[in-house]
Amino acid sequence: MNALKKPPPIKAENLLPSRLADQQLDHLERMIGSIVKNSPAAPVLGLDPEYWESRVRALVEENNLLVVQQQRVQRLLIKLQQRVKNKTMDSTAA
Repeated sequence: MNALKKPPPIKAENLLPSRLADQQLDHLERMIGSIVKNSPAAPVLGLDPEYWESRVRALVEENNLLVVQQQRVQRLLIKLQQRVKNKTMDSTAA
């Protein structure tokens, strides 16, 4: 069992405005896209897919995202899931 407890969810009125999420989404899209394209089986700079997924999920929890931003988040999570799936398949084939 994890000793660290998950913090309570942020109330809707305390969420950051959606306009602040675009810069973070741009960065996450660049990094995750680069990771998936260039090194599908290895962590990049020691940052594994779980790290990037936690970054995406934190963005969702902290920002009041617009529908188009939510769609971008879904695409990022799908890319990460595909990378993990490909990594698992590669390691079982070896």
